[in-house]
Formats: sequence, structure tokens, C-alpha cells
Amino acid sequence: MPPSVRTKTHQKHTSPLRMNRDQHENGIVLTHPLSPSGDESRSDLPEELIVEILLRLPVRSLVQFKCICKSWKTLISDPKFVKRHLQISSAEPNLIHLFFSQLSEPQKIVSYPLKPLFQNILPPVNSSGMMKMKNQYWIIGSCNGLLCMYNRYHHCVKLRNPSIMFKSNKSPRAVSFEWMNILYGFGFDRVNDKYKVLLVVRNKNDPNQILTRVYTFGLDSWKTIPNFQITPTGPFSLLGKFVSGNLNWIAKKRVVSVSSSQIVILILSFDLEKETCKELLLPQHDGDKVYGHTLYVLSNCLGVCYETNKTHWVVWLMKEYGVVESWTKFMIIPLDKFNKPPAIVIPVFVLENGAVLLVNKYTSQFVLYDLNTGELDYSLDYSLKGISNFRHNLHICCESLVSL
Repeated sequence: MPPSVRTKTHQKHTSPLRMNRDQHENGIVLTHPLSPSGDESRSDLPEELIVEILLRLPVRSLVQFKCICKSWKTLISDPKFVKRHLQISSAEPNLIHLFFSQLSEPQKIVSYPLKPLFQNILPPVNSSGMMKMKNQYWIIGSCNGLLCMYNRYHHCVKLRNPSIMFKSNKSPRAVSFEWMNILYGFGFDRVNDKYKVLLVVRNKNDPNQILTRVYTFGLDSWKTIPNFQITPTGPFSLLGKFVSGNLNWIAKKRVVSVSSSQIVILILSFDLEKETCKELLLPQHDGDKVYGHTLYVLSNCLGVCYETNKTHWVVWLMKEYGVVESWTKFMIIPLDKFNKPPAIVIPVFVLENGAVLLVNKYTSQFVLYDLNTGELDYSLDYSLKGISNFRHNLHICCESLVSL
């Protein structure tokens, strides 16, 4: 073949992304060729396709591929690649919780693929992401693949990403031993690109003395902010639900007028960026007697479920966060269809076909609900055995390359 023809053929297969510096359509900047051999002539795939393939690989594989060559390590470590990979992997979430076989043994962070549960398939334990830790820790939140671990005795926190075996440094103590927990929560401040923890504690020796503190990972210090004028409604209201940059709790507030005084149940919302709180109204229930308000997060929407008139279990979703008018009734199930009282059942995940996974808070048993037929399916033969402190330690989380 004449030299001119060979040169023309080589140029034809050279992607624009092979240039010294260019940008992929996902916003990922490539500064070196992606061929592991470093020889462009031996790469058979366009760079765009290589990036798309890598974006869809599990984290465990990507961690190994970072060792192949500098160009792959640079690409996989790129914050834009990490962000895009997170967006894709969020479609395949995992169920994460703390597991222990004996109280004397360390807890383990274990994860299971969530979607196989809908087919009644016992999901394999993700042993590659297992991490052992002392029994004094709770998981108090999950965000972008990071788990926030709270030491309930020493009042300090740290982050872990089981997918990449990442562990942050432990924070300083928020308070001393004479304080006890009232509220806590973990979330992400998108504006400032910071992960934050909120902790509200009460002095054991003086119940009227309350302290509210915020910790920002990366700043390594706790900040005191004005106290909330609220009271949690029960043990399942202590842990804040993170939605749209806000932590949320079910709370009660005394409303006093000239002629009466009454207790109102509402949602307390804390804005992680502004570090201010506001109140959100619950959906109207038309004078029905309601019991056991419980917050949850489903499809990135804040939701609330409760019993009404001791005849039905009702589930609502706030379609647009902060807009009270967007409350939409999602499910209503007669109580006689439940094997156990529904006040201890919460929605976990919903598929596009209308199948909703529910879980019993106390028995850790899964139940399927069909939005199309209104039927409950108790045939799932899987439950979370050995789960530690259910109300704090069951979370939906996706694999990610995220670290601090």
C-alpha cells in the first residue's frame, strides 16, 4: 500500500478525542490517549466508545483499571467522570445495612442488589464492599454512595464508601458524654459542594438545655446554630430524611390561640446550604383520625405514610419539594390486607411497572404491593436477618467512586 494511502487511513480512524486536550460530550476532559498500550495505532475503538463503556462498569472493575495506565487513572479519577458514573449507577441501587451475628463481634456494612428482590431472587451479598466496624456506630444517612457513620457514644462522625473502601478521618466530638441525642441527619449541600451532619442533643442533667450543632466534612469543626422549636414525635422521627438539599423530620408543635391550645403535627425542614429551618404542612386528611406519621423517600420525593380511622394505610408523595399543593396520594391500602399493623411498614423502592417494595420496620420482612391491582404479595422469602438497629441502619445506596 502506498504511504499516502496508509496516512489517509490512519487519519480516518483518529478520533478528535485523541488530540492533546479535548472534551467528551459528557463534559469529561481527556488529556492523553486512552489506549492502555500508549500506542494509538493499536486502539480499535473510538475514544468516545471507550469512555461510554467505562462509565457503565461496576466500581470494583474501575478501581482495578486505574492501575492499567496513567491515562485510565486520570480519566477514572476525573470529577466529571465520577459524577457521570454516579448518575448511571443510581439506576441500579443497593440495599445497605449493618449486620452482626453476635453482639460481641464487630458489625459489618453489607449491601445487596435491590431489584432482584422484586423477582423473589435472593440477592448475593456484596462481599467486596464489606467493612467491619465497632458496634457503637449507626448509619445515619446515605448520599452519592457515601455512608455517614455516627458514633452514638462519643458523638463523632465519619464517612465511608464501601465500594472503594474509602474511610474519612473521624470528626472531633460534637459534645461531651452528658448529652443525649434528639435529632440527627446527613446530606449534601450542592451549592457549596459539602457534606454536612446536623446533630441536636439534650443535656441529661438538665432536660431544658438543648444544643444544635452542624459539622461540615472538610472543615473539621462543629458549629453551633440556633435551636429548633420542635419536638420529635417518636423513635422513628429522630433520623432526618434527605431530599433536595434539605433534612426533614416529623415533629409536633403546640399552637396556642386566645381560646385554645392544640398540638399540630408537621414536617420540620432544615436547609443544608442556608443552615436555616422552616415548617412544611402535611397533606390534608379531611378530618380523619390519623396515627403513626412516618417520613420516607421514594423516587427522590419526600413522602409520608400513616393509618387513617384505623381502617386504611395511606401513603402520600410530595411531587415538588417544598410545595404543599404538590402532595399526591400514592397508595391507600385497607388494613385488613396486612399481616401486621401497617404503622411499622414503609415503602422502600418503586419500579416503573408499578411494583412497590415495602418493608416491616420490626420484623425486617419484605412485602410487594402492585399499584395496578392493589394486591399485596407476601411470598417474598427474604428478610434482613441480623440487622442492627433497623430505624437507623437500612438505607438505599448506589455504587460510586465518590470520596472527599
